[in-house]
Amino acid sequence: MAVNVNVKIERSFKVACSAKKAFDQLADVASTVAMFPKLDKIVDLGDGVWRWEMEKIGAAGLSHQVKYTVKYTNDGSSKIDWNPAPGEGNAKVSGGWVITASGDKACNIAFRSTGEFDMPVPRLMKGLAEGLVKSEFDAQVSTFIDRVKAKLES
Repeated sequence: MAVNVNVKIERSFKVACSAKKAFDQLADVASTVAMFPKLDKIVDLGDGVWRWEMEKIGAAGLSHQVKYTVKYTNDGSSKIDWNPAPGEGNAKVSGGWVITASGDKACNIAFRSTGEFDMPVPRLMKGLAEGLVKSEFDAQVSTFIDRVKAKLES
């Protein structure tokens, strides 16, 4: 039996680089996604659609590999979004980046992501599965944002 786990994360941070540099990096899906921890594979399916395949995660006898497909779009200067796209997977993820200039050599970046994950666990273990997914997702996003910030400021 599968249980459904929902996760929502929003973070804002400031970086010491131009808004253009930030946008150019974040709009480069392959390069940016490569900084995401525990990513097994990112597959370009064409037309802005990408399939994420994460490494298996597990604890307390539970093991699960998250896979999902998203379509990336952007406005060409300050906003990048991703939304679920048809394809294989066991999750639906959406989110985006919003970049706001703060002078010539600094910008603010807002990150948001929501995910809906189907976990193949007995209903009695739903609480454990929810805690595992939420803490793992939060930790991975924190590491990802740290890596993005370091890349943008290098």
